[in-house]
Amino acid sequence: MLALAAAPLQAASAPAESGAPAAAPESAEPASGAEAAPIPIADSRLAVLAIAVTGTADESTGPRLLKSLKKGLERGAFTLVDPAEVERHAPDGCSQSRCLTALRTQASAAFALRAKISVSDRDYVVHLDLLDTRTGNVLATSEERCDLCGSAEVGTLVETQSALLRRALEDIIQGPSRLVVDSQPAGALVLVDNQLIGTTPVDQPVLEGEHVVRVMLDGYVSDERKVKLQRGVRERLDLQLRRAPRLARSRSFGWASLFTGIPVLAVGVGLLAIDGTQKKCSDRAKDINGSCPFVYNTDLGGAAALAGGAVLITIGAMLLLRTRDRPQPRRPRAFIGPTGFTVVGRF
Repeated sequence: MLALAAAPLQAASAPAESGAPAAAPESAEPASGAEAAPIPIADSRLAVLAIAVTGTADESTGPRLLKSLKKGLERGAFTLVDPAEVERHAPDGCSQSRCLTALRTQASAAFALRAKISVSDRDYVVHLDLLDTRTGNVLATSEERCDLCGSAEVGTLVETQSALLRRALEDIIQGPSRLVVDSQPAGALVLVDNQLIGTTPVDQPVLEGEHVVRVMLDGYVSDERKVKLQRGVRERLDLQLRRAPRLARSRSFGWASLFTGIPVLAVGVGLLAIDGTQKKCSDRAKDINGSCPFVYNTDLGGAAALAGGAVLITIGAMLLLRTRDRPQPRRPRAFIGPTGFTVVGRF
């Protein structure tokens, strides 16, 4: 069983023997073009301490299992401190805190791996601790039993446990994979493998590997993408959401109504403005006062055009306002995500 401490490396405050269970993902190469921070050499050196064996075991048990332990650490994204240097600074397996200080300051080891194996006849208990040499805190721990086991079976068990801690250490050094999703308009729901992780813009740690990301917003066509996340890599998706066909038609009708209503309204204003004014007529048709007896009677037509234009403009404006691009309000939502229980909303 592997357990990882919940506290960050740079601010670890958990007791030395405490930890929260977590699964360690497999190792992978960073994707091309993705954002990944370089690993400082001094912060990626691991000192493997001598195995402390107790119980009914012969003197060859410790050195033999130490080889299995180191085999499980092969090809890790870190550097192993030379065994002779570890022995020089921690000859007793680092039972006291001052040897951790020596390993860090003298051997530039940021981490130390401590193994304790209890033997009772053919029953074995293997306990591994990954330590931060700066604080002495346990960053990850693994413990397994092997009853009625032979030497080969115990060696395989130790190798498997050390491989788990190798991946845990790589996670600590490189950091978890992160998924950043933004959309236009903002406020869209983001689901990873059908699990809600938040609303855009969102920046969340997600387990490495292949995932299906879906972004949904009322009135817009859902966008679905496949991503492959790598450990220590920050993958970003910027999505321009397309309007749903029904919404696009409503918006088109809104513009048409608006552009039709404006000239109709103008015609109505013009007709009302000339209502009752004299028409032009010949001198023979004018009365004795020189006025034309014919006047414009456009009040009814002007009023109808004015009312119709106002209605068309109102309908168009309402449709455009209802279908405009705007961030959606974030109603409070509670969900279970990769980082635990989360509440998202605007309060």
